Amino acid sequence: MRFILPFLALATSLTACASYRSAPLPAAPPLQAGLAALRHTMPDGGIISTAQPLALRDVAALAVLNDPDLAAARAQHNISAADLLSAGLPPDPTITGGFDALLGGPGSMSSLSAGFMQDVGALITYRADRAAAKAGLAQVDAGVLWQEWQVASQAEQLAVTLRADAATTASLRDDVTVLTAVNDATQAQIAQHNLTMNDAAASLGALAAGQSAFDTAQQTEAHDRDQLDALLGLEPGVSIPLAAPIAPPPPEDIAPALATLAQRRPDLIALRYGYTQADARLRSAILAQFLPIGVGGNYGRDTSGILSGGPQVSLTLPLFNRNRAGIAAAKATRAALAAQYAAALASAEGGARALYANIMLLRPQAATARSQAAQAAAMAQSARTAFAGGQISATALANLQSTAGERERAAIGLEAQLQSAEISLVTLLGVGLPPLAAAPKDLSS
Repeated sequence: MRFILPFLALATSLTACASYRSAPLPAAPPLQAGLAALRHTMPDGGIISTAQPLALRDVAALAVLNDPDLAAARAQHNISAADLLSAGLPPDPTITGGFDALLGGPGSMSSLSAGFMQDVGALITYRADRAAAKAGLAQVDAGVLWQEWQVASQAEQLAVTLRADAATTASLRDDVTVLTAVNDATQAQIAQHNLTMNDAAASLGALAAGQSAFDTAQQTEAHDRDQLDALLGLEPGVSIPLAAPIAPPPPEDIAPALATLAQRRPDLIALRYGYTQADARLRSAILAQFLPIGVGGNYGRDTSGILSGGPQVSLTLPLFNRNRAGIAAAKATRAALAAQYAAALASAEGGARALYANIMLLRPQAATARSQAAQAAAMAQSARTAFAGGQISATALANLQSTAGERERAAIGLEAQLQSAEISLVTLLGVGLPPLAAAPKDLSS
């Protein structure tokens, strides 16, 4: 019976081992043909409706839920979770056994030997290894959160850009319509010998320039639409109805947000967790000077029938190696991460301040451009009426119409720049993200 129990224990442990299952790669890209096929359910149970044009927050939420790159990033969580599991498990014990048949001599039986050894070095570095694995998992999760935050911001900026593209295309379409009518009227007057070829050249040139700009605007709009489609996991060419972009304005005073930037920005938090992980790995490397350490026991019977047994200990003496290379590498890694964090913090604050200054510059410029566009549009409308009454030339109308279109598109561009800059500032400041309650410093439990 005493020989059966070890075999039963071995069989039980083997039945608990993992087995292989194939996981074939997808045969087709995971792109959807329309908004209805996307994931719409928020983590809190809310449903994003696509029955009406999407607001900026809805576009951002759909991007976070469906972006294929984010799905790949979230898969990194399981890898770090496996590292944490590994750090909490002791190494498997080692058993040895031997049998020597008696071939001759004064002995009366064959000899037997058995041994058991358990590496206990993991107990020495357990707390440090566990803290490093926890910090690594927290770093991955913070990094994924920062990617989600950036994807949401990118989706909002693309929505703003697409609305501006559509407005630009519509403005150019209006220009082409008016300039086509002017050119047709000019050609009719030339046929009646009321105008010269100089008038024809002016109207044709303005129409050609307007048509070329209209074609380019259509291509730009299609390109930006494809970018947003890719971010949402849609096939290229899917049209997304967008509501008028209303972005939450950034704070007028960014000093309070900058003061808590390191506790709120996920990328900075991820770097802090990375530093915590490197610090824990340095402690583990210092403790590893004495490893490996093993304890166990052995049992034996020689050929004369004498039985023996007792404990067994193995210990590495830190005389020459002392894990000096591992300790030096861990120290260098910790120092490099400290420098990287300081540089990232400086870059984050400097970038936010520069973007805020740019917003303060863009606001009056956008307001001035919109006022000038309104004035130019009124003049163009008056010019069209005057041209219909034969009071101004085709050249004058073409120039005024082109100028009005240019001022309108300049206003559209500046307004889109301003909205994109405000969205970027909200992202850089982490506005909307709660500060981290405690610094990533004590992860050893």
